[in-house]
Amino acid sequence: MKLQLPTIIIVCLSIILILTIHFLGGKDTPTVLESNEESIDFRSIRMDAENAYTAQKYGHAIQLYEEALELRPENAEICNDLGAVHYDLGLKNAGPDWPSWKDTSVDGSVKDALVELNVAIQNVESGYFRIITSSSEIAKALEETAKQKGAAVFPYYGNTDTTLNMLIGPTKDHLLDAYTYYLRSIELKSTYAAPYRNLGSFYMKIGIRDKAINYLQEAHKREPSDEELAEYLHQIKGGY
Repeated sequence: MKLQLPTIIIVCLSIILILTIHFLGGKDTPTVLESNEESIDFRSIRMDAENAYTAQKYGHAIQLYEEALELRPENAEICNDLGAVHYDLGLKNAGPDWPSWKDTSVDGSVKDALVELNVAIQNVESGYFRIITSSSEIAKALEETAKQKGAAVFPYYGNTDTTLNMLIGPTKDHLLDAYTYYLRSIELKSTYAAPYRNLGSFYMKIGIRDKAINYLQEAHKREPSDEELAEYLHQIKGGY
């Protein structure tokens, strides 16, 4: 029996639709079931990461958050949480004292200043210390030498003195990782307050008060109901 023209057209369109769905739904396109399974995996990994973090099992928490980030690379909250783990691990590696070495003022010769720098580095395997000088020549020499020795240097320029805030060892590595993840979190979700607040804490910790205040203010703009942050901002700006 012959098929009528409308029937032929319907059959052809159905075949085309089936083929289109087949090719568009190839191996690279997850099915609904696959997406649901991935979502369940993500939630499970994230919960395990949070539990590891709470238990201060920082290494394991980092591993789990990294797995979660592989599943959801666009997730700003995971980036921030991963940064927070690195931050706390960096502080743990520094030990109980912050700064990790006594503050040192150097205003003699560049040679004497470099001796003080070497003493500090030799005594601080992982942590934070400050060297203060009123000489721009000494400040430049200290910064260059410290970087050559593997330190991260954050200068703070006062009215008369320069304070060289230095991070070294695993503390440096983890705090810089935290900094990177906080920035990435902001790039992914600029309305999210937590990474701004965490960057404020980071800069306060290394003695860069102006940047700390700026980030904390940005955090408060995004969460104006945060009374604790408002009070903290009031206190640190009052002493600024």
